[in-house]
Amino acid sequence: MTSTAPPLLSPSAEALGNTPPGPATTVLTDPVRLGNGHVLSDLVGRAARGRHTLLVGDEGVGKTRLLLDLQAVARGQRIALDPAEQRLVRRLAVSLPQGPDRTLTTIYVAEAGPPAHLVTTLVDAFHDLGLLALPGVPASMRAAACAELDAAEVRKLLRTTDERQTAIVESLHDIARGGRAPRLLIVLDALDRASPTQGLFLRELQRRATIIGAVRVVPQGRSLRTFFATFGQLPLGPLGDDHTGALFEYFVGRYDIACADRAHYRREVLRRAEGNPAILRAMMHDGAQSQVVSDQDVRDLQARDDAPFFNLGLIYVFFLIGLGAVRVLMIGTTDTDLYIVLTFVTILGYLVFRVFRQFFMFQPRADLK
Repeated sequence: MTSTAPPLLSPSAEALGNTPPGPATTVLTDPVRLGNGHVLSDLVGRAARGRHTLLVGDEGVGKTRLLLDLQAVARGQRIALDPAEQRLVRRLAVSLPQGPDRTLTTIYVAEAGPPAHLVTTLVDAFHDLGLLALPGVPASMRAAACAELDAAEVRKLLRTTDERQTAIVESLHDIARGGRAPRLLIVLDALDRASPTQGLFLRELQRRATIIGAVRVVPQGRSLRTFFATFGQLPLGPLGDDHTGALFEYFVGRYDIACADRAHYRREVLRRAEGNPAILRAMMHDGAQSQVVSDQDVRDLQARDDAPFFNLGLIYVFFLIGLGAVRVLMIGTTDTDLYIVLTFVTILGYLVFRVFRQFFMFQPRADLK
């Protein structure tokens, strides 16, 4: 987690179509960054200047990937971009801080909530860095104590979330006074999942470190409004048609997918993905697994997209509530057979809804909302 940043975000010249195909696997992942090199460059520049930044975008558009890329750049790794993005980043020529007095230490947290998870992750990170403030250990001896104790022993010393949070805050104060990591970058994914009770702790982190976070939408809750108001926002949208098409071609070549009608398959996948890499990968998973896409598979994609959508969940729930109400009103009546039937139907209907509720919860398409 500790890193000395490289002098320049200088991606290698790796074109998408030149990646050699590897062995067949069902794990879909693209090693080449597409269309977001300028966003990564902007993130690097903001981190170098100590600016708190929120990466805002829909689920699946690549926020986590960019945060991991930012961490990799801070570790000194080169990031492969497609040629157009490579030229853009070279023009921007963004540098990370250099020199021993401007070392940038990065900590990546995969999810900012719940509070106990965030605090435990930071405790483990500070322990690995040798910066964790342990009870009764002077600041000058923290590195040796952290090296001597393993993670389980540290958790025994700091048993509660409050104790761990206090240790983190004390460690941050030591960093701010010019300790071993004078410049700290905390990368928080899924920052919109932070709970209101984390407000004070998050603001304390913000005062002592630079925070780069990712959110789907900026939370509007009053408790965290002051915290999020101090961030600059960097929007991340869907990929363009060129990059989405290039990603499709990469997957077809990488997993050696045979298509009965490649043009039709490409058209349907790109139409439904709408520039979202995660959706595109999910749709191509079956093809990568079987390595064959038939005309029927393409028609199934189209049928799922064109099928009428209707949310039966609420109707079904209110129907069960109505049966329950009728059953309650029949208490004391002489028609016990009908009462027993209603009771049986209500219980059975509830169980069916609980077990098969995914069949009742359809989501409307974006153009029908």
